[in-house]
Amino acid sequence: MTLSRRSTLLYSLALSVLAALVYWPGLSGGFIFDDYPNIVSNTRIHAQTLSWEAIVTASQGYQGGGYGRPLATISFALDYLISDTSAYPFKLTSLIVHLINALLVFWLLRRVLALPRDSAERPWPLVAAFAIALLWAIHPMQVSTVLYVVQRMETLSLTFVLLALIAYMRGRTAQRNGDLGWPWLATSAVLACLGMASKESAVLFPVYALCLELTVLDFDAKAERTRRFLKIAYAAGLLAAIVLFVAWVLPQYATPGNMGGRDFTLAERLLSQLRILPAYIGQMLLPLPSSLTFYYDNYPISTGLLSPATTLAGGLFLLGLLAFAWLARRRMPLASLGILWFFAAHLLTSNVFNLELRFEHRNYFALLGVLMALADLARRIPMHDGPGLKYVALGALLVAFGGMTAVRSATWGNQILLANELAERNPASARASNDYAEQLMNLSGMDTTSRFYPMAVREFERGSRLPGASPLPEQGLILMAASSGQVPEAAWWDRLNEKIRTRPIGPQEQGAVHGLLNHRFKGMELDDKQLSLALSTLFRRSLMPRQGYVDYGVYAQTYLHDDALATRLFVRSLDRGSPDPSLAGGLAADLIRSGYGAQAKAVMQRASELGLTQDPRFKAALNRTDAP
Repeated sequence: MTLSRRSTLLYSLALSVLAALVYWPGLSGGFIFDDYPNIVSNTRIHAQTLSWEAIVTASQGYQGGGYGRPLATISFALDYLISDTSAYPFKLTSLIVHLINALLVFWLLRRVLALPRDSAERPWPLVAAFAIALLWAIHPMQVSTVLYVVQRMETLSLTFVLLALIAYMRGRTAQRNGDLGWPWLATSAVLACLGMASKESAVLFPVYALCLELTVLDFDAKAERTRRFLKIAYAAGLLAAIVLFVAWVLPQYATPGNMGGRDFTLAERLLSQLRILPAYIGQMLLPLPSSLTFYYDNYPISTGLLSPATTLAGGLFLLGLLAFAWLARRRMPLASLGILWFFAAHLLTSNVFNLELRFEHRNYFALLGVLMALADLARRIPMHDGPGLKYVALGALLVAFGGMTAVRSATWGNQILLANELAERNPASARASNDYAEQLMNLSGMDTTSRFYPMAVREFERGSRLPGASPLPEQGLILMAASSGQVPEAAWWDRLNEKIRTRPIGPQEQGAVHGLLNHRFKGMELDDKQLSLALSTLFRRSLMPRQGYVDYGVYAQTYLHDDALATRLFVRSLDRGSPDPSLAGGLAADLIRSGYGAQAKAVMQRASELGLTQDPRFKAALNRTDAP
């Protein structure tokens, strides 16, 4: 084994061990926020056997996109198969993915740092790649990505993007040396496509590759034909992307109804990003616990360039960064690459798409760009007494970041401690308040004599009155009272229904009502007049998933005894989404088996109008459910 390979293996081992140590205390924590709808209550990923059918079902476990995120949801199903809904195996798998990514970052940096744009520059030592990769791996900002299980979609997607970038660098290095490189480039494209099966952010791989070409690679190749082809290919690709964005994305998303379910407009979202992106950089440079609040639902919205004035200041700062990156791409290629990668990583999440304003996990790859830029700048600081002081500063930084990450991980390892800390750190966050109240509710065991019971009630009450609060606190109060044999206060129902009537309908509004409906199905005594009002308002104000119409129909039949309403809802479920013969046949069979012949007849008639009844899958669904 060569000295270089032995050193690489030792650095890789050290990187894995050190990164694992700082996150290990967090593995004992539980699920949080979006983990619940995507994992805990998502029956599609609740695999009972390692069968092909279970894998196919799990691959369809994410309903938020057009084609889903099958690789990520299949990985959740495998964790569930091992542990049911215990969070530990899920978090352990997520940590393993992060450790793999840390190694891939290290190996990618080895190749990037070995290709200085300026031939007069000395090559970077191997320890530089190790230090940057370690800082990236143990940065405190990464805790809420690594230990937030649902964000494995992000981390697993980046696994394939990093592999794609390494393959791309391998192919381009071969072309620079006059060797055959296109097989590696083709491999990089395949890997990027696999990344999209975990999350759509992998579509940014060509942008990351373009950033490499604009800086350290310079479209260089030994063959003039290859250089010319690269420039033409990237120019054509960039032009096609711009045309696609202007001709298809903007008309589709830049419409008044695009921000449905949000309390901000498209213009306000874009303006707010001018403050959010610099704020991300601030969190990267100074990751104080007080700045890492996880929940950003109360983040102030920019309504104009001077409302607040930091919007304009942030925009000028970002413009200056971009100008610096472009002008410095020849003399400071690594700093330029880092800045460009930061912007590229936010190209989707800071754009016109209907997404929430801010999340820490959106910086999982962007952080690497900032660290690379800082490393290049720090390397150029002249030191008359040698680099010793720089090494001391680097060591202190690694110890400080590692310590903060270990402490933050330990907090994430205790659900009630984490919920309490997030609520105290950001008392104006309705989400943090609701999470804390739910933890107190769970500790109470729904026992009114428990000291945690009144604490939970007080926190739910406080959170329910925060600006922008969803109906979830009212849902919590109603469920606590009903579970402990008490009658929920009418004021709670009134506030819940008022929020459903007036607030933008988003996942939390839907979750609050459907949570109550699910408990009603389990036999909990609830006020059906109030619950039916919430359901009718919810379904009138928004388009719900297909299963939502079926559930509401079952409720209308079972508890409201309104056959006409149930019939309309069952029929409406067939019109939601693409026609599905299996689901239509299964619904008709279930209705027949339950004795609801009129509703089954209406469903069959609508299925016939949609051309589904002659499909073999429709007939198979009828037979499979043993309907008469």
